[in-house]
Amino acid sequence: MATTNVATKKRRAWTTSVFVKQLMAISGFVFVFFLLFHSYGNLKMFLGEEAYNHYAEWLHSEAFVPIFPHGGFLWVFRAAMMLMLVIHLFAAAYTWKRSRRARRTRYVVKKSVTNSYAARTMRATGTVLLFGIVFHLLHFTTGTIKTNFTADALPYERMVNSFQSPLLVLVYALFVFSACLHVSHGFWSMFQSLGWVRPSTRKLMIVLSGLVGAVIFVMFMAPPLGIVAGLITL
Repeated sequence: MATTNVATKKRRAWTTSVFVKQLMAISGFVFVFFLLFHSYGNLKMFLGEEAYNHYAEWLHSEAFVPIFPHGGFLWVFRAAMMLMLVIHLFAAAYTWKRSRRARRTRYVVKKSVTNSYAARTMRATGTVLLFGIVFHLLHFTTGTIKTNFTADALPYERMVNSFQSPLLVLVYALFVFSACLHVSHGFWSMFQSLGWVRPSTRKLMIVLSGLVGAVIFVMFMAPPLGIVAGLITL
């Protein structure tokens, strides 16, 4: 009987809302770190064509050699990100299902961070993000979707030629804004799910979450706006 109770508790532990939210928090933190790193890397566009292309080549073939073989790190990284995406989507779907079930019982909730605009649009911004990620991969990674660049164009040339289009800059800005809105609430939720939010640190965490989203937005939008302004050219 005791063994059965322990096994039942373990199964419940893997399906509790707290555990699922922690899965979402951890996978979300990985994505926040990636966005910070990726947006920072894009700033190398301001250093010129050679610097940016060298950075892109390092990522694709020389990163962490000889720990990984040439090009090996990128595939390991992609596999890890795919796993994090699956975990994040599963956690989001599970949480959404539980919240719908809970809403069948009416109750009064105090206005809080969870009722903010960012919180209320998490599913909408998450959907925009999914479509944006697919477009981004088909555009800059595989080159399936081409905007003013040829198949053999190097990364710097792809960036500069692509953002000659004001429409693409606008679409990119919408995508980045959705990502940052998602991140601003997700960052807060991550600390809350991990039990790191205290009454004494609540305001600090709110400000920090908004700041992280704002920093990512500025870093991602700097190169496209620099191209439009003529500060970054071929």
